[in-house]
Amino acid sequence: MIGRGIAASRGKALARAMAAETQQQIDLEKKSKENLLHSVERVKEAIDSIAEEMKDEETRLEGEEEAMRLEIVQMQHTMLSDAVFHDSIRKELEEGYAPESAVARCIEAQCRMLEAIGDAYLAARTDDFRDVGNRIICRLLGKRYPDLGKLEEDVILTGENISPSVLAGAKKGKVKGLLLAKGSRTAHVCILAANMGIPAVVGCIGAEKIKDGDMVFVDGTAGKAAWEMDEAARADALAETVSYQEKQKILEKYTEKKGQTKDKVSVQIMANIMDAQAAEQAKQMGAEGVGLFRTEFLYMGRKDLPGEEEQFQAYKKAAEMLQGQPLVIRTMDIGGDKQSEALEIPAEENPFLGYRAIRICLERKELFFTQLKAVLRASAYGNVRVMFPMISSMAELEEALACLQKAKDELDQQRIAYDKDIQTGMMVEVPSTAILASRFIKKVDFFSIGSNDLTQYALAVDRQNEKVCGLYDYFDPGVLHLIYTVIRACEQENKECCLCGEMASDPLAVPVLLGMGLKKFSVNPSAVPLVKYLLSKCEYKKIKHDVQCMLEMDDRRQIKEEAMALLDEEYRSWL
Repeated sequence: MIGRGIAASRGKALARAMAAETQQQIDLEKKSKENLLHSVERVKEAIDSIAEEMKDEETRLEGEEEAMRLEIVQMQHTMLSDAVFHDSIRKELEEGYAPESAVARCIEAQCRMLEAIGDAYLAARTDDFRDVGNRIICRLLGKRYPDLGKLEEDVILTGENISPSVLAGAKKGKVKGLLLAKGSRTAHVCILAANMGIPAVVGCIGAEKIKDGDMVFVDGTAGKAAWEMDEAARADALAETVSYQEKQKILEKYTEKKGQTKDKVSVQIMANIMDAQAAEQAKQMGAEGVGLFRTEFLYMGRKDLPGEEEQFQAYKKAAEMLQGQPLVIRTMDIGGDKQSEALEIPAEENPFLGYRAIRICLERKELFFTQLKAVLRASAYGNVRVMFPMISSMAELEEALACLQKAKDELDQQRIAYDKDIQTGMMVEVPSTAILASRFIKKVDFFSIGSNDLTQYALAVDRQNEKVCGLYDYFDPGVLHLIYTVIRACEQENKECCLCGEMASDPLAVPVLLGMGLKKFSVNPSAVPLVKYLLSKCEYKKIKHDVQCMLEMDDRRQIKEEAMALLDEEYRSWL
């Protein structure tokens, strides 16, 4: 059986299937036959026992320094202790519903509310709520909840959907892939899989019917899968998997090499990280610094705001780990597909075009000053740089720079050390700043192009909307011209330009960006060796000439065909 779905996490794997479905089918109208106090006590015991298990999971994950997996468990632990959640269950019990029905009704009500908001990030978080509910329901019904922490054999997890905490709790290295009938690339479990380097295909019809123990092949790069294979198909799948693994061994050598082209032109490959621990992973993968520290994750999954000291310690730890390599810290970019309960931002009809990032910071300056002072203090411990996101006007940039100066003045008055010459940059992700890049670059030390947002804003396409996401394409000539305009503006002022979106690790886009003059790429840590390898196969002088011809083309398909024509057979095998 051949299945096709959404390519959610790169890689290939062949292993036996393990159904890890957690969704329990519950009658929401089932009435209780037991005493109310007994029902309340049973629910409390179930929640308390799960909370204890989560404490143990947190301790184990802290020891393994698995930041994102730890964040999921901590967030769900917080849900379990939420008084509002407890009260809503009790109200359902008082209405006469059975314990499992009361829990399911509360969870579904919460999920409907989140889905009605129309925000992709919040809609994806319903998985976390349903996961917590299912753990409680399994406990109430005496059913086994999947425990992957003791896995002894390699498996590919299959089912309709899998909760993030099931994957987060898996024994390290034993889950080789995910194959799900539902889901999206932005689902929490898919983000976690990519972070863990696990290939994933979602939205694959039939995945929920795969039998335990059946041999399954997953290609998370192409978005395809196979099961119920005959001997010939299994041999082909094994050959593909072995070939992929051999390629990974080739890439291991590039963790030790500097980024450079075939004709010895130096290119700096940096990493995107979301916490201090990831800085160590970035170094291990051969990153030449951090091009993007996503600080908004310090604000997510919690009810309180991080203070100056907490932020300072996080930034300081990352700076010290990098041992003098650049650490570009982007100020908080909450909003769009990233929300923070602690900030209490009202729901918006179109959050990507609304109250987010620098707009929040400039209105709530106490938050901004707290973060800026923490960044400045950390600059005394390494090569720290500060960067502002979502700048759309010169007035915004000038106000942000004024806030930075005020933060410096406050530290001077307190006689607290910081780098007086700290470099300051801005994200270019709004067309208005890309068009006027030559003016904006005069105000800062460097640019970082956010190709994800720049593409969707330039093309008026919501990349998370299934009806129009096919129009989202950074090979569009309009998008390429905006990127080229930004790179040229930096060249003319002899200032640095980096690109930190998905485009930076797309094998077909890498030579095109190089040909436009980009000499700094910032990618997920796991993609660092791949980009170094790809660049080592490119001749800068030749590609620069060929890309100039591409910039004259009017059709994205023609541009892709020409980009493909630049590549030899060996390079194409990585696409």
